[in-house]
Amino acid sequence: MRIINLLPKVRQEELGYERMFGGLVLVLWMTVASFVLVLGAQLAVKIYLEERATSIAAEIQNLKNQVSKGENEQVKKKISAINNYISDYKNLSYVPKWSRALESFAKLPPPEVGISSLNLDLKNKSVRIQGYAPRREDVIELYNNIKNSKDFKDIDYPLENVAKPIENDFHFNFLISDELVK
Repeated sequence: MRIINLLPKVRQEELGYERMFGGLVLVLWMTVASFVLVLGAQLAVKIYLEERATSIAAEIQNLKNQVSKGENEQVKKKISAINNYISDYKNLSYVPKWSRALESFAKLPPPEVGISSLNLDLKNKSVRIQGYAPRREDVIELYNNIKNSKDFKDIDYPLENVAKPIENDFHFNFLISDELVK
């Protein structure tokens, strides 16, 4: 079937232009709509990514703080260990002085005498011993050994040390000579 257009030629051109204009308007509206949709999608993605970047930055900072706390604890432990090591080294300077005093004292008790406590005070150069002897004569022998030693002086002699003839608990206080702790 054939369509015959009986409109004048000018009017036919106008209708063609109107159809073309309508098509252009439709294309223009579709372009604007797609532009608005793409722009809206980009804005939504930008907002989402900025919020995500902020939360990731906060998580990173939180992890840095946790790591730094752990590192601080490790550093503090290392510093404490080094300080303890230095303190031990400083205290070692007293050990040879006490070693000579202990070595000198170790020779004095008779074999039957047991020393249960030995307290040394470097500042006052004093010694306090406590112990047990099976016989009174052993306590007297220990006293005489300490008194006659050139390394010790000013020994006290409490009478309760020799009050019983057997099973004596004793204690003595005496000073260390200056030559021994030099």
